[in-house]
Amino acid sequence: MIKKGSVVKILRKESYWYQDAGTVVKVDKDIKYPILVRFTKEAYSGINSNNFSENELVLIS
Repeated sequence: MIKKGSVVKILRKESYWYQDAGTVVKVDKDIKYPILVRFTKEAYSGINSNNFSENELVLIS
């Protein structure tokens, strides 16, 4: 079970952060991409967070 504060690895191949680790900031329910993950590295447009579904993440710690 992924919960707030967990460190996860990204499995979505289209993502800028593919195979990178990030920290779970928020977990919602009943939406397509309920898990908000924040990263230390910024993407092209200056953002450092994105929403993912649970099957696109692997729990590291």
